[in-house]
Amino acid sequence: MRVELLDPRHDPEPGDWEELRQAAGQRVTWRYDLLRAYAWSAQAPLALAVARRDGRAVGAVAASLRSPRLRRGAYADRHGPAGVVDVHAPANRSQKGWWWRGDPDPDLLPACTRALRRHLGPGWRGTVWREVSDGEAARLPGRLRLRLPTAPLATLALPWPDLDQWYAVLDPRRRDSLRRRARTIAAELSVRVGPAGELVSADEAARMRAENDLKHRSRLTPAPPLPLPYLEALIGSGECVALTYRRRGRLLGLSLILDHAAWPICLSWGAVPVEQGGRKHLYFDGYVRMIEWAIGAGRRGLVLGKGQAEVKSDLGAELVTSSALAVPW
Repeated sequence: MRVELLDPRHDPEPGDWEELRQAAGQRVTWRYDLLRAYAWSAQAPLALAVARRDGRAVGAVAASLRSPRLRRGAYADRHGPAGVVDVHAPANRSQKGWWWRGDPDPDLLPACTRALRRHLGPGWRGTVWREVSDGEAARLPGRLRLRLPTAPLATLALPWPDLDQWYAVLDPRRRDSLRRRARTIAAELSVRVGPAGELVSADEAARMRAENDLKHRSRLTPAPPLPLPYLEALIGSGECVALTYRRRGRLLGLSLILDHAAWPICLSWGAVPVEQGGRKHLYFDGYVRMIEWAIGAGRRGLVLGKGQAEVKSDLGAELVTSSALAVPW
């Protein structure tokens, strides 16, 4: 197996990258132009390892090269002389940073890890694998490990033919509250779900996403908000669905969904604060609208993402435990 290491900021897209992405069923956030836009706005350099067997691309690993020199407000330049390889899916906490074309290939992850070690040289301390599900740790390379639990991933299967059937499985008080709010919100605001490029501009999405990201910014890893070029590529991709709430044209709430034939991913949510003219309870109503859209579109389920686990569990979602696995070199 041969491993090709790429810096999406500078290296051209491999000729077979899009075919590999689609064959592996990966969402649009793995499209190379989105990886490039993400890499240019990141605080740590992004490394993309593409594994090839007999010349054919069979899988990939994406990692941020994090060094102790990370600073608030700084953007990626060159990787430092030491640090940690942080394996994660760029701009999406609901996916893993590694995947393969078909069945799991036991040689892929060790080969990519060895290639990164050779490329980075001495001083780099190890790998952090994020979003490791139960049972996956045994497939990751390395023996000495530190495992830390992370927020669970909420997934909601949708076996029902219509929204009323989903309502029927909820707690009666939750069901009545959601129905009442859905009626009043629909009477006050324009609520639409559809192709993102038809419902929201990239500028609106970037502003809404930035306000939400900054509100929840981590002091330890203060990642900057996604830039306008990233949202332009995402919204114009044809693979992104938007849920919008507007009052007299003003955008008050926005959810972006990574569409998929079986399991779309709820990528982001943002809303104008009530004190700035927003509307209460849009967050809860948003789940009703997204579930209604997914059922109507014939999707098998929705990946609701991380955070607010209790709320999502009340909606019928399964909470899939996950962890971060640190493996020293």
